Amino acid sequence: MPIADFSSEFAASLDATWRFVGQGGVFMFCLLALSVLSASVIVFKAIALRAEQVVPERAQAALADVDGFAGGAGMARLAEELRSSPSPLSRIGLRALTGDHRDRAEAAEATEANAREEVVKLEAGIALLEVVITIAPLLGLLGTVSGLVGVFSNLDAGGGAGDHAAVARGIAEALNTTIAGLAVAIPTVVAHSYFIKKLERMGVRMEVLTGGLLSAIYRGGDAGPAAGGGGPAAAGGPARPFSEIPIETPAAR
Repeated sequence: MPIADFSSEFAASLDATWRFVGQGGVFMFCLLALSVLSASVIVFKAIALRAEQVVPERAQAALADVDGFAGGAGMARLAEELRSSPSPLSRIGLRALTGDHRDRAEAAEATEANAREEVVKLEAGIALLEVVITIAPLLGLLGTVSGLVGVFSNLDAGGGAGDHAAVARGIAEALNTTIAGLAVAIPTVVAHSYFIKKLERMGVRMEVLTGGLLSAIYRGGDAGPAAGGGGPAAAGGPARPFSEIPIETPAAR
């Protein structure tokens, strides 16, 4: 009997959900499509932005212990360590390590450009969440206004008195799209903020590690290890840190 009760309750819930969606008309189906899009992007970004995918422990350990890879042979071993754990951090480190740069300023500028490219790749899909955040509440409001227009149009057609219960029911049904729009937008805002903050934290970590790598490579001077130069870093100084690479949010637009 408990199984039969569960089946009947489940069928009743499905029926109520379908009525809720159907009462919202075309706007509710648009919101349903947006909810599916939002959920798909959230799952995709949750997988793609795992720390092990972006800043794996092995690459972090190798770059954090860059002083242990001193010398040409050591740098070759460091490059092999980075190649063994493919990730945005490893790619940035390899380009800094194997690039043909005249001095630290040029190397820092090239590293920043590579970091910006990796950040853009990591941001893929987040713009879709911004679209859902903006459109879902507006669609809900539009559906409510459309429903209210229909309710009051029928009221006028009935001579002005109307059935108060029917009017109240019509208004309640019209508000369903506003509820659905907010229900889609709120979790999307939370997920969007989480992913943006996670990208910022990983960007700072990549900045620290690659900054240490550049310091180790050019510790003797501007010309880099290949030239064996001496002296301080170039007067131009390093380019902007990765944490300052702008990541747009809906509020910033």
